[in-house]
Amino acid sequence: MARTVREELKARKQAYVQEEILNSAERLFAERGIRAVSIDDIANNLGYTKSVVYYYFKNKNQLLWEIFERIHAAWDGQMEELYTRTDLAPADKLAAMTRQYGINVLQNRAWTTIYFRDEGELTREQQKLLYEWKQHFDNILRNVYLEGVEKGVFKSMPPYVVVGGIIGASNFLRVWFRDTGKMTIEEVSEANVALLLGGLLVGRSRKAPRSG
Repeated sequence: MARTVREELKARKQAYVQEEILNSAERLFAERGIRAVSIDDIANNLGYTKSVVYYYFKNKNQLLWEIFERIHAAWDGQMEELYTRTDLAPADKLAAMTRQYGINVLQNRAWTTIYFRDEGELTREQQKLLYEWKQHFDNILRNVYLEGVEKGVFKSMPPYVVVGGIIGASNFLRVWFRDTGKMTIEEVSEANVALLLGGLLVGRSRKAPRSG
């Protein structure tokens, strides 16, 4: 049965408030760490009472978990889209995925900070699911790399070294990147692609793969 106009407006308002609360939690968790942030802090940051926050979220863990879910929904969706593209050769596909991952790390540093610092605050079941998500993410990169090895494009190395190197180096970009620097996020990510994938290509004289 179709919703009435009043019900539709109520649903939109609730979705808006939920989004505001999650955004507030993201900012505060990233700045202070989840243990230093209370539900009162999240509410006060928006001019709400804590009862409003509790109406939508039962505790800080639920807020934190929904942030992790948002991260994976966004980032995995992008990787899956690139992975399934048939117009990209393995080198170009791995370059595009590496570039996009680097951009993600740098464009939303609140997400990145929370993701790499607060995993230990999740429940065991949540951590188990998070591990499965990470494995899926790793396997996508691994499959593209192995396809390139099979086609003679990439040098043959242990896949876990290649995948770990790409993810680890890309994650580290957030440590030293500054918005006031001479390079943009996109330029840094392109340089990261050239650095990481240049050593994988068979034949040093080959051009670095395009990344999109």
